[in-house]
Amino acid sequence: MSGTNWTYEDFKKNFKKKTTLDLDSYKQRQMERRIRQMMDREGCKSFYDFYSQLEKDEEFLSRFLTYLTINTSGFFRDDHVYQNLQNKVLPELLKNHDKLNLWSAGCSNGEEPYTLALVLEELNALNRVGILATDFDRKALERAQEGVFNFRQVEKVPSRILERGFTRNGSNYQIKPKYKKIITYKHQDLLKSWPTFKEMHLILCRNVFIYFKSEIQEELIKRFVKQLTPGGYLVIGCSEYINEADTYGLQKVFQAIYNKTK
Repeated sequence: MSGTNWTYEDFKKNFKKKTTLDLDSYKQRQMERRIRQMMDREGCKSFYDFYSQLEKDEEFLSRFLTYLTINTSGFFRDDHVYQNLQNKVLPELLKNHDKLNLWSAGCSNGEEPYTLALVLEELNALNRVGILATDFDRKALERAQEGVFNFRQVEKVPSRILERGFTRNGSNYQIKPKYKKIITYKHQDLLKSWPTFKEMHLILCRNVFIYFKSEIQEELIKRFVKQLTPGGYLVIGCSEYINEADTYGLQKVFQAIYNKTK
């Protein structure tokens, strides 16, 4: 088959060879639609033309990966979730454990792990916590480690926390070093084998499941539950839901928050 006649299947196969990202794990109609939208914006007439552009332009490939992995986040996203974490979940975990291991899986530009750190300071527990933050997008991880955010990104941060947690530099806000110290950033593809992590007391994987096929969602839930300590918590997106949670050893305790019961 000539390159100009490439199908979406041809694109997926070659893209996986180049990047190791397996697009077969994602919901096909949704993912193909997103890719075609970017092709149209970039003036690419075929999957072959689009792939050729990705092959020869590393900056273009980086932009595409960022677009593909849907780096949409924000500080205190879904405020009621963080209220339940601050008022219920984290105080319970801190009462039962001397040191907590938390994981932000799919951390994007760092808003989620830094929000956790800001909440933990409210609980006077910064020195009792380590946060692991992982993402597939290396550029997003670089931005997260820099910890510089614009006004729109921090607009949901309560004013007293914003003043205490950030240093303003013009129109940007730099997260203070004490929050960076408790966060370890690592590159990770959730669909591949995981490195050896410590057992986690709290895992946040929010607004990630929704893009995967159901069988991939089920496999990820099993792996997250295995990674949790007994009594630990898994937090997902508010638009996501775990069907028959008890079959995974989970119990829903608040919207988007599940407790590992066994």
